[in-house]
Order: sequence, then C-alpha cells, then structure tokens
Amino acid sequence: SDVDLKKPLKVIFDGEEAVDAGGVTKEFFLLLLKELMDPVYGMFTHYKDSNLLWFSATCFVEQNWFHLIGIICGLAIYNSTVVDLHFPLALYKKLLDVLPKLEDFKELSPTEARSLQELLDYEGGDVEETFLLNFSITRESYGMVEVKELVPGGESIAVDKNNRKEFVEAYLRYVFTDSVSEQYSAFSSGFLKVCGGEILALFQPSELMAMVVGNNNYNWEEMEKNAVYKGEFSATHPTVRLFWEVFHEFSLEKKKQFLLFLTGSDRIPIHGMESLRIVIQSTTAEEHYLPVAHTCYNLLDMPRYQTKEILRRRLTQAVEQYEGFSLV
Repeated sequence: SDVDLKKPLKVIFDGEEAVDAGGVTKEFFLLLLKELMDPVYGMFTHYKDSNLLWFSATCFVEQNWFHLIGIICGLAIYNSTVVDLHFPLALYKKLLDVLPKLEDFKELSPTEARSLQELLDYEGGDVEETFLLNFSITRESYGMVEVKELVPGGESIAVDKNNRKEFVEAYLRYVFTDSVSEQYSAFSSGFLKVCGGEILALFQPSELMAMVVGNNNYNWEEMEKNAVYKGEFSATHPTVRLFWEVFHEFSLEKKKQFLLFLTGSDRIPIHGMESLRIVIQSTTAEEHYLPVAHTCYNLLDMPRYQTKEILRRRLTQAVEQYEGFSLV
C-alpha cells in the first residue's frame, strides 16, 4: 500500500549476514537501478555528449516499469539514500510543474540546443532560406528514419523569422513532453506515490535533484580531514600518509570509484562532505592482500603497506574489482 511505501526500508540479501546500518540499503538501490537502467531494455535514451539519460520515445516495455523506477527514486529519498541517476534537471522541474526551457535542453543535448540557439540569434531576414526548416523533426528508430510533426500539418509550415520562437518551443515540448508523455506520466505517478504532497512544493528543482542523487560538490580535503583511524593507524602513520598521497593523485573518475567501493555510492550525501565520515583501520594482513571495504560502516580495512607503489596497486585492484556488497 502507499502507507507501507513510507515505512523505513530494511534490506537483507539472501545468503548474506549483513547488518543493515545503511550500507546494505545503499547497495540494494544501486544494484536494482543498475539492472532497471540497463540499455538492453531501451527504456532511456543516452545522450553521448552530456552522458545524461532521458525517457525513450520508442521503447516497448510496459509502463509499470517506469512506475517502478519512480517509486524507487521516491523510496531513496524516504530512506536518505542517494542514487546515481543520470537525469537532467529538466526531470525535477517537471516533477515540480516547472516547464523545461532551452537552457535545460542545453544540459541534455548541447549540440542540438546550440543549433536552436543559433536559429533564435540569427539576425538576417532570410531565416527560411538559410535554415530550411519546417515544423517537423526527423528521428531514427530501430534503423528507420521517421518524420515527427511538431504541430498538425507541421511539414508544410516553414520556419521563418516570425515563427522561429514558436518552433523552438514546439521542439522543446516534443522532446520533454509530447514524445514521452506516457513514460513520464508512469514515472511521476510512482515517484509522487512516495514523495507527493504539499511539502514537495517547498523544493526548488535543484534541491529535489540533490535529494535524489546527492550532489557532486566534491571536497576531498574535507573527506581527509573528517577521516577516523583505528588500530595502529593515525593521521600521521606512514601507511595513512601514503594512502592519502595515492588517493589525491587519482583522477576524478577513480576517486568516485573509490567512493562507490567504500560507501556504496559515488555521490555525496545531501548534507555535504562533512556528513561523510570514512574509517580507515589497520589489519595484520600481509602486503599482498587487498584492502577490504565494509560498506555498512564506510570502513576500510587496510594492511600496513610499506611503499607507495604497492599501496597504489592494491588499492586500484580493490576498487576495480568491486562489484557488490559483502561482509568479510
């Protein structure tokens, strides 16, 4: 029932003894959404130049799958769990009944949006002859090119200096609304089933987005400052110093991978880095063993590596091998 959806979620993986102190719930959302968002289902279009997703206008899965993803996003908020969903701000605008604008399309599809901006900015009087557009667009679907009219009879309406603003508005309406209305409607009804109500209206779109996916205002020095050490380790221990040297030399992508490995999410909680406290604990294991992450507790068990090169190799191996939740 709708009431049950708003109860705290406790997750137990079959065959595992993990105590759900938050990490197992995080892992549950990550694995479930990774499966649902698999490109094989064709539910979402991946925009390569922005690495963002939008609802696919040509998918054939049942609408209740979109409904389910909406519910899961709502549950993530209710259970204070950030999930890594690559949706643009436009989605959160729509959930708050704010109309997406050209700026939102620039975030999703920069190249297409730039063309629309050029059309609006063109100062010559020969718009029709220069751009050769009408009120339709072509879309490729399963190898077939289809013409979609943006307004009734759009193929026979040329875009000129006087109606180009209406063309851009119709274009955006097609992308964000008309072409995906059923998919979005199913998603939003699922989301609002968990997170609907008057309180939603208090959020700005960017705030709602941060509630779902956390934020990416990474401050790695803050993470180091807040770290807690156990066993023989302290902030001045040689191995700990080597660890932070190696970590700060990682690329942004590798740092995010480490965050995923250690915490179950590569995003930052809504309250920022100061609320992310990682624990690094020494072990008696030999140097050929990899560090082990306990996602529930943001805890890293690490052997006392003697050299920077060995530490870098072992940490990289551990991060790249990470696939799922386990309690060791």
